[in-house]
Amino acid sequence: MVRCTVNSTVERILPCIIDGQILPRDLVELTVQRTSNRVGMEDWEWNKTLSIACALYKKYHEKEDFDMALDESRKKRDYLYGRLLALADSLEEWALNEAGENRQTNAARLMQRFAQHPYTTWRTLELALGPYKTRLGAKSTKRQQLISEVTALFEPEDFINDKKLSGEFLLGYHCQRE
Repeated sequence: MVRCTVNSTVERILPCIIDGQILPRDLVELTVQRTSNRVGMEDWEWNKTLSIACALYKKYHEKEDFDMALDESRKKRDYLYGRLLALADSLEEWALNEAGENRQTNAARLMQRFAQHPYTTWRTLELALGPYKTRLGAKSTKRQQLISEVTALFEPEDFINDKKLSGEFLLGYHCQRE
């Protein structure tokens, strides 16, 4: 993997901006990978990184015509897994805020592992949500229902497929979060 400096990155992106050349694939993948590793980033820094990664991924795959608004009919595996991660993150963050706790959620801490092994990591996250669902009680019913609805959109073989996610999962995550 090539280590990029700011200057070399700018040099590589300028032809894309000026001449309309295609973004370098390695830069897009590196940005997606960096975004998946939330640990050690401040919230503002990670949110900025997420926005940049989504924009780069969307531009690199512009033939797919991604919308930056939530597409509830989109049934692509990576997008759906991103939505699930956002819902788990949101539910846990809500419960932590209610309890006055200020720490990263399990979804945030396990995001990089989730990007590599979504099915096995989802099982871990889903089990970890139990105490938070209990803590929130009936208030969490709507989010639990959303998790069930998103899970139902998967083709069964896609859901149990544990292969690495593409950057599309960040789009699903971002859109569901918004």
